[in-house]
Amino acid sequence: MKTFILLLLTSLSTIAVPAYGQGKVSWGGFVSASYIGVNANNYYGYNSGDSGPLLEAGLRGYWLINRNWSVSGLVIAQETGDWFESGIEVDYLSLNYKIPSHEDWDIGFKLGRFKISNGIYGETRDVPFTRPSIVLPLSVYPHILKEQSLRADGLRMDIDYFSLGGQEYKFAASIGKESFDESFSRRFFGQDQEGTFESEWNTSLHFSMRPTANWYVGLEYRRLKMHLEDSLNPSPIDLPLDFTIDTDQYIGSLQYSQQKFEITSEITLRRGGTYAEGKNQPAQGLEPLFDGSIDMNAYYVQGIYLINQQWNLLARYDNSHFIDDDIEKNLRDLEDFAIGATWNFHQNFQLKFEHHWFVGTSMLPPVNDLNPQRNNNPERYWRLFALQLSYRF
Repeated sequence: MKTFILLLLTSLSTIAVPAYGQGKVSWGGFVSASYIGVNANNYYGYNSGDSGPLLEAGLRGYWLINRNWSVSGLVIAQETGDWFESGIEVDYLSLNYKIPSHEDWDIGFKLGRFKISNGIYGETRDVPFTRPSIVLPLSVYPHILKEQSLRADGLRMDIDYFSLGGQEYKFAASIGKESFDESFSRRFFGQDQEGTFESEWNTSLHFSMRPTANWYVGLEYRRLKMHLEDSLNPSPIDLPLDFTIDTDQYIGSLQYSQQKFEITSEITLRRGGTYAEGKNQPAQGLEPLFDGSIDMNAYYVQGIYLINQQWNLLARYDNSHFIDDDIEKNLRDLEDFAIGATWNFHQNFQLKFEHHWFVGTSMLPPVNDLNPQRNNNPERYWRLFALQLSYRF
């Protein structure tokens, strides 16, 4: 799959050459600079209360080869704090085929790296102009597990139906492998952890409808299983273990929009667990330490008020709750009360600012630091302020 993506990148890079001018080419992008200010805990950095900048830039391209075939891609550069790798990555890059069909139907396939349908904002969460806030609701879009629900390498099918009465129905199914780097391992087991999680072939199903112009309803299912092999060693002596995460996720989405306001609510149910397998007999005795439930119920309710074409205001309540009572209270729950505003002072410029009041730390890294001497996320009550300036072209 990596070889295929490299070949697609080569194709996309040639779209500006006149010899390929028979198809339609479009491109664009964005640049954004943010500041995250945290009064406590490890949201941004390895130390409690670390704050700092977030820098993001993206360049997208679309090449319509003919009426049935196209290539689309987005390359993103990011600098987003200690817990994430900095640099350039391919957000999506796929060869797309659209089946000639009736005017009421669109049926298409994507081969390569595609965005996973994950809630209302999942497919566009990395683009500042297409998300409602700088920090998305952590219940459905967890900061710590970003790569799990962002993109995959594989095959995706989309079926869209548009009725004569104006209703819109969408169905998507995909199978693919998520791509991880070492930063994902550090978010689980602490800043010293090495190794890279490997994804299995995971599936995703999505159904959504717009019965009227005001309403949106969505349902999704995701199967996720991944392994960290020969990298988990919680002891100074040789006690290696393999670690596995096995999860089923269900998301329900509901949105109502009017000219002056928009109300959105999403709920997610996660069911599954984690387990480890010792690679030698002494290590097998440590396996129970890594067995755990990740069953969770979570939801958010969000309102956006449109003052005019330039200004809108946001208010949101977000709640995440692990079901297992054996989990420490501070790690079991997370509540977020957020307010914010967006100022579109130019058609290509946007300014966002927001404030969050948090209770709990369940969605903050690391999940289970293998170094017990570190005191991660010590505060139950903490705050976050975010400011973001974005430009698109």
